[in-house]
Amino acid sequence: MIYAYVLIQAEPTRIQDLVTELKDMELDGSVIKRVNAVAGQFDLIAYVESPDLQSLGN
Repeated sequence: MIYAYVLIQAEPTRIQDLVTELKDMELDGSVIKRVNAVAGQFDLIAYVESPDLQSLGN
């Protein structure tokens, strides 16, 4: 299993909705386990679990 943090920029009005919408989303074998809103250059950090690098890249 491979774990990654994905940094996301979002529209300010969508941040709270995205925290809820992205959690547990499955994308080509990868699963977004956690999403947190943060301050700074990026708006969200997503913690992703993936079976391999290829799935993570997709």
